[in-house]
Amino acid sequence: MSITSSLQRIGLTKQEASVYVATLKLGLAKASEIARKAGINREASYYVLKLLQEKGFISEVIKSGVKYYGAIKPKRILGILEEEKQRKTEAIREVLPELEALQKMAISRPKIEVYEGVEGFKTITSKLVEKKNQTFYAYVPETTLQFLPTFHLQFRRRRQEKNIEVKVITKTTKFMKEIQKKDKQELRETRFNDSIMKNITSSYFILPDAIIIIKANEKEQLGIYIQEENTAKLQRTIFETLWKTAKK
Repeated sequence: MSITSSLQRIGLTKQEASVYVATLKLGLAKASEIARKAGINREASYYVLKLLQEKGFISEVIKSGVKYYGAIKPKRILGILEEEKQRKTEAIREVLPELEALQKMAISRPKIEVYEGVEGFKTITSKLVEKKNQTFYAYVPETTLQFLPTFHLQFRRRRQEKNIEVKVITKTTKFMKEIQKKDKQELRETRFNDSIMKNITSSYFILPDAIIIIKANEKEQLGIYIQEENTAKLQRTIFETLWKTAKK
């Protein structure tokens, strides 16, 4: 990497880097000499030299009424960079509380993902077992569990391996009563609320920070993942209220 390229990496423009290097080579020199050495016109050199003076890379000396320019020692550049870093750090520290306050005021947008088809159904269901040692809530109609029964069996095993418990509200049917018999060994607690579940054809899963909606049968497989913590908290509160009145 060339010297001018390296100087550009620390914030100088191409012309500023060329003028600094030219001045360094010349020692103390007039603007016209520096311009010629740097390969730029004289008028431009005055402007660039002024910018370099403001940045601390060039000093100015007047001899017999004539301006001469000299480059700072290269080691001094490290000091300039450190001072600039400190100024920027202090500037950010001063406004950091205001920036954080603005962030809190911002409206957070939920993350929404849609999954379709059998593979989509398997993918979104797998999201329920991504984190170990947790509990999630669910409203589950028997139609969901009757679709791909072998997959559901594998899913329950994965859930048990990760020590994930689930509380389920469902409709009273012979099929779901049989499922309930295995609650203890499958880390599940099933309760029944027929008035809530009588017209429900999709499953609703409530995680600590997200909601998953799954409609799965032979004709249609659709899954929606909504990650929004406040919405999930509200749904958990509603579920817990319904859970208290659901039949064991």
